[in-house]
Amino acid sequence: MATTTPPVTADRGTVRLILTMRLFNLAALVGLLGVLAGSLFLQFGVGEQPCPLCLVQRSGMIGLAVGPIMNLMWGLRPQHYAVSILAALMGSAGSVRQILLHIQPDDPGYGPPVLGLHLYTWALITFVIAIAGVSVLMLFPKQFYAGDEGILKTPYGPPWWVLGIAVGIVTWVVLDALVIAASVPFECGLGVCPDDPPNIEGAGLVGGSLYILGLGVISMVIGFWIVRHHRKRVS
Repeated sequence: MATTTPPVTADRGTVRLILTMRLFNLAALVGLLGVLAGSLFLQFGVGEQPCPLCLVQRSGMIGLAVGPIMNLMWGLRPQHYAVSILAALMGSAGSVRQILLHIQPDDPGYGPPVLGLHLYTWALITFVIAIAGVSVLMLFPKQFYAGDEGILKTPYGPPWWVLGIAVGIVTWVVLDALVIAASVPFECGLGVCPDDPPNIEGAGLVGGSLYILGLGVISMVIGFWIVRHHRKRVS
C-alpha cells in the first residue's frame, strides 16, 4: 500500500489543526458547489439567463472557490486564502451594484426572490460571510509552517475513498466553472452582454436535475481515478 510520510515538523497537534482546516475548506467548497450548481440549474433547467452583474457575481463565487481548491490540492497557504478574499471583494462589488440598481421601494428587483431576498442579496451575504470566515481561518498561522503539500501528497491518514470524494468535489466545482465560462459566449456573443437577456427554453425540473447530477457523477469518477492513479504512482 502506498504511504506518504508527513513532514517532520507536523506534530500531533499540528496534524489535527491541518485536518480541521482541510475540513473547513472542504465544507466551504461544498457550499460554493451548491451555489454554482444552483446557478447552472436556473440557467439550463429553468432557462433564466444571467445578466452581466450576475456573471460578475458568478465569477466572484468561482474565484472564492479557488482558495479552498488550492488549499486542499497543494497545501494550506496564506496566499490561497488571500485569493478567496480578493474574489469575494470583487463579487461583493457586483452584488452591491445590483442591489443599488433595485433599491427603490417600488422596484420589484431582478429575478425571482428566494426566501424574501433576491439572489444578488444572498450573494452579498455569502461574500461577507466568506471574507469573515477566511479571516478567522487565517488566525491560526501554525497551519502554514507544517510543510503541508495537499491531500494527495500529505493525506494524514484518511481512507482512500474519503480522498476520492474530496477530489471529486474539487473536480465538480471545476467542471461547473468551465460550463459557466463556456456558456458566456453563447449568451453574449463577441459583444457586450445584454442587460436583460431573454430567457431560453430550459430542460425543466427533471432535466436540469439530471444535468447537475450527471456532472456530479462524472466528477466523482474522475476524482476516484485521480486518487487511484496517484496511489499507484507513489507505490
